[in-house]
Amino acid sequence: MASTRNSQRPWRYDVFLSFRGKDTRHTFTDFLYGALDRGNINAFRDDGKLPRGEEISPELLKAIEGSRFAIIVFSKNYADSKWCLDELVKIMECEAEKGQKVFPIFYHVEPTEVRNQSGIYGEAFKNHETNAEEEKKKKIEEWRAALRKVGQLNGFHLQNGSEYKFIEHIIGEIGILIPKSVHVGENIVGIDENLKQVKLLIDAKSDEVSMVGIYGIGGIGKTTIAKVIYNDMLDQFKHHSFLENVREGSKDDHGLLQLQEKLLHDILMDKTMKLHNVDEGIKMIKSKRYLGKVLIVLDDVDCPRKLKFLADSPEWFGGGSIIIVTTRNKCCLDVNKAYSSYEAKGLEKNKALELFSWNAFQQNHPADNYVDLCNRVLHHAKGLPLTLVLLGSFLFQRGKEEWESTLDRLKTIPLDDIQKVLRISYDGVDDRCKKVFLDIACFFKDWGGKTVTRILEGCRFHPKIELKSLMRGVSVLFRMVS
Repeated sequence: MASTRNSQRPWRYDVFLSFRGKDTRHTFTDFLYGALDRGNINAFRDDGKLPRGEEISPELLKAIEGSRFAIIVFSKNYADSKWCLDELVKIMECEAEKGQKVFPIFYHVEPTEVRNQSGIYGEAFKNHETNAEEEKKKKIEEWRAALRKVGQLNGFHLQNGSEYKFIEHIIGEIGILIPKSVHVGENIVGIDENLKQVKLLIDAKSDEVSMVGIYGIGGIGKTTIAKVIYNDMLDQFKHHSFLENVREGSKDDHGLLQLQEKLLHDILMDKTMKLHNVDEGIKMIKSKRYLGKVLIVLDDVDCPRKLKFLADSPEWFGGGSIIIVTTRNKCCLDVNKAYSSYEAKGLEKNKALELFSWNAFQQNHPADNYVDLCNRVLHHAKGLPLTLVLLGSFLFQRGKEEWESTLDRLKTIPLDDIQKVLRISYDGVDDRCKKVFLDIACFFKDWGGKTVTRILEGCRFHPKIELKSLMRGVSVLFRMVS
């Protein structure tokens, strides 16, 4: 039966901010909240409008429970507030029971003051203990236990220096731990039926592990299907990983080792783990079954051996896990009986024409005097989405003579030879643009545009002109590397 997994998201917010309002609401915490927002990190903070009573409000309890991380700003008067200390107790409960990650910020206080309730924190507790009844004494012990525990965690300590740089450092450290959706691209057309069929293979029972393989020729859209499913389900999982280009990244055991490390870094949210060999990697992956369900995509796997080192059996993973593999080689899935398989289908004519038109004409239909030419392109593309995108992008704003010349060249290219289709785009620009393209592909992938421009200018290129030509002539290749 069709699969729609429990869509309840474990996290409503990325971050819960706990702070003493009178100390930092309009200063440090306000600046921190603004930086989190600019970093697309969804944070909850009490704006002071929630009702105050003897107990922590239900709204705050829900916000704490629904947050992936908690940031606690320990300022000088934090321990004066019983509401702050109640928040802290709840946060530490979520850290123990729900796996919530906690980041203490020691803002002009020493970690030892927090941990040992000494100094200004010791004075605060003397006030709490004055004339305390038995029930409050129990609560005070809970506060002390929570402070001792949080004071032992790695956090951020500010005594002197720039608050701006301090906050930027915090955002950088937390930002890498926030789950990032993978880039799919614009104008995704005709994918619904493929998505439906793959989702049918994902078991709806949350206590079972689903292992699904998507196979088909290059350019059929396997990776796009996997990306859309991954993004759709991402918020349902605390632990997840999308490993791109497994084929290219694992040509030897060293490459496989790096992929195992990347997988563990992702699901553990810990970038420090190092493995000594691939057998150790297998043991380590299997040992993390206790984490519960994981969402993993292994993109472009080319041989069964690689699955044996990355995701060989449902017994490796916790109940409810989803493992998705894309491959051109159906043998990868046939050998491993744990995987259900689905052959990705190309686009029907109407959808193929729409996808091609978005790239060739920047609209969902062809220009009137190009309909026949478009039909000839579709005949060659045979519903392959990547071919349609590549050719559409290449033919954008070109005249009919260039279309005819391109169609003549296509007659000699096999259907699944995507590299030769890419070559048409590459050959369509001048030599200086080719050199710039190769420089970016080899040396500047993921670099900032301004930095790359300055470097290329220093090498006597004219990047503002050449980059514009590249975006027109080889736009898809350019997006693939930059």
